[in-house]
Amino acid sequence: MSADRDDFSRAVGDIEQQANARYSTRLAKFGEDPRTLGWDTRAHQWTRFGATTAVVDFHGRDVLDIGCGLGDFGIFLEERGLQPASYAGVDINDDLLAVAARRFPASRFERRNVVIAPYETPVCDVAVMLGLVNFRLKDLDNYEYAARAMDAAFTACREALVIDMLSDRRTPEYPAEDLVFYFDPARMLALALERTPWVQLHHAYPALPQREFMLVLRKASA
Repeated sequence: MSADRDDFSRAVGDIEQQANARYSTRLAKFGEDPRTLGWDTRAHQWTRFGATTAVVDFHGRDVLDIGCGLGDFGIFLEERGLQPASYAGVDINDDLLAVAARRFPASRFERRNVVIAPYETPVCDVAVMLGLVNFRLKDLDNYEYAARAMDAAFTACREALVIDMLSDRRTPEYPAEDLVFYFDPARMLALALERTPWVQLHHAYPALPQREFMLVLRKASA
C-alpha cells in the first residue's frame, strides 16, 4: 500500500510540474486574462461560475477555491454581490497565487496540492474545485485521480463541495481533444454517492464550448 501511495504521489508530482510550466508560460504570454487558465472567453468562464452559484449558496460562507488560479471566482462573487464571509484559495503555481493575493490582499492563499497533501479537518464551509481534473493523464487513471481529488476536497469543507468535469455526452459540433478526458456522468455520480447520499448532478448548463457537468456533494441534506 505504501508503494502504491509513493507511486501515486510521484505521478501527481510529474503532473504538477507540467501544469506549473504550462500556466506560468501562459501568464507571461496573456497576463491576467482567461486564456492564461485555458479559457477562450470571459463569457464562457462566467457561465461556469454562474452555474456553480446556481447550485450552492455562497453568501456568508467561508469559501475555499481549490485551484484558484488568478482568483477569478472571487471576482465573480464580488460582481454578483454574493459576499462570502471569507474567500481563500489554494493552487500549485506561485505565479498565479501572487496575482490572486494582489487582487485579494485580505484573503489567505496557499501553495498546496490537495490531492497529495489533503486537509485532515474542514477548513471552509463550501469548497469549489473547478477545471482541475479534466486533463487526460498518462500514468494515472483519470477516475482514480478524480475520486482522490473529490475525497480531499470534500474533507476540507463543512457543508458542500462543487466539482466539475468534462462530459462524455459531447456536443457533436465540437471535436474531441486528445489532451482532455471526458467523464461518464453516471459513473462519477456513483462515485460521489459512495461518499455521501446528498449528491446533486447538474448537467443542464450551456456547453463552454464543450459540455461539462457539476457534482454537488453535501455533508447534510440541503
